[in-house]
Amino acid sequence: ENANADGYQQHGEFEVEEEHIEEAEFEEIAATDGDEIGDDEDDDEAQHDEEILDDDEDEEGDDDDDDDEGPVYTTTGALHRPKSEKIALRAGYPAGGQFAVIHLAGRQHKVTKDDLLVVNKLKPVAHWCVGSTHTIKDDDVLLMGNQNKTLVGLPGVRGGEVDVMVEEITRDKTLIIFKKRRRKNSRRKNGFRRQVTFLRVLDVRMPKGEEVGNVGDGDVEQEVRVAA
Repeated sequence: ENANADGYQQHGEFEVEEEHIEEAEFEEIAATDGDEIGDDEDDDEAQHDEEILDDDEDEEGDDDDDDDEGPVYTTTGALHRPKSEKIALRAGYPAGGQFAVIHLAGRQHKVTKDDLLVVNKLKPVAHWCVGSTHTIKDDDVLLMGNQNKTLVGLPGVRGGEVDVMVEEITRDKTLIIFKKRRRKNSRRKNGFRRQVTFLRVLDVRMPKGEEVGNVGDGDVEQEVRVAA
């Protein structure tokens, strides 16, 4: 019985030692795997940072290429402007320093330099032919302004001038006109395309006595009026 008890005791000790060995090996394997996972994560982060830097460099290169290009025009022929600049223009900020409100073809238009106007066909066509330039002045210039002042016409701004050029005479997009009389079996569908003239604004000139320039040293600005 004592022998058997010793045998069981020794066998139990062997099992305990084996369990300790297995736990130590498991801890070593877990530590090794943790180091490998940490190294892999570091490598992935470094690779991700390199990709971000490469993308930034490519974007900077594209921006430089865009800056080197000339002015960009839209499909309508107007000068392309960013959304922030369009919002500023709608709010009344004068593009290029000067703007004017003119009366042309029965409508009023707020214009600045390089703007494109789409108006009803101007007649006679022999006078408003493609490529001809015209100066709008006197009572047809209702208001003018820049960053420093605004001139309101009574009814027009005397001495103010706006130069325009006829770029194209064509027809506008089709407008569908549909009429229906219910319970009468009557309906009518027609298309209408109005004739239009494209005008490019070449220049906006203030009256000679109201032209203002800024001359200053450092932060000091002085208003200089040009003699009439």
